[in-house]
Amino acid sequence: MARDAASLTTLRPVRLRTADGKLLSACFTVPDDPTAVMVVNPATGYRKDFYAPFAQAAAENGWVVLTFDYRGQGESARCHPRRETARMLDWAVYDIPAAADAACQAFPGLPLDIVGHSIGGQFAALIDPALPVRRLAMLSASSGYWGDQSAPLKYFAWAFWRLFGPAYLLLRGHIPKGVLWRGEPLPPRVFADWREFGVNPECFRDAIAELGLTSRYEGFTAPVRAWTPDDDPIANPQTVRWLLERYENAPTEMKLVRHEDTGLGALGHDGLFRSNMADVFWPQVFRWLSLDADPAHRRD
Repeated sequence: MARDAASLTTLRPVRLRTADGKLLSACFTVPDDPTAVMVVNPATGYRKDFYAPFAQAAAENGWVVLTFDYRGQGESARCHPRRETARMLDWAVYDIPAAADAACQAFPGLPLDIVGHSIGGQFAALIDPALPVRRLAMLSASSGYWGDQSAPLKYFAWAFWRLFGPAYLLLRGHIPKGVLWRGEPLPPRVFADWREFGVNPECFRDAIAELGLTSRYEGFTAPVRAWTPDDDPIANPQTVRWLLERYENAPTEMKLVRHEDTGLGALGHDGLFRSNMADVFWPQVFRWLSLDADPAHRRD
């Protein structure tokens, strides 16, 4: 356990056990007097360490924050990715719910806020509906369908799903980290699910329906706000709107972040979580998530 005296927070590494018995590597960032709990659902190929600066800033604003690695990713990986049997749907059905449940069990009585990056926002509705979710902030979260993404990346995405990815699986047995894919290595079944979502205009909706979990989206009623950079070719207004429509009974809104207004250069798909956004963007998220941000949605 590491102590940061300057910021008065504690880093508490933990192992989360999922409903199907897997162990996930996770970390709580804990302030001295937390007022709420936050879970950060990562994007595909991103380790929990990427979100550490955001978690630290949130903790300094009163949240105890849980960051974690999906199965087969980061410190949750237990074998070579070509031998890993994890699916992306396992992240949705088991890992994301386990993280939210563990956060609430560790800090009972506190409201729960969810922050979802990319696919972490797509599947946030699958957490236990009995948990005290206050709000969902989605950062660069959207449909993953290649045809609605912005050019020229959409054409690379098509080639990735149809050509490069299958070639890597044939030659390497997984998607390695390298020039064409800069994230964590992806196990074959993770890529298979992701590819299915990427080439299907309905993205993950059909898979969720086949699992009988559509009602989780219908029953999600906490306020949802999606922030997306105006230069994010994946989470553009069209693809973000598609995702917000899945949360059909929740109050939803989308905010466009103009990268020129930040004065920090290009943002892309992960720029909202970079540490240089700590002063120019993160306070917006923290204000909206806090109870005082919008009295109309307070829960007495």
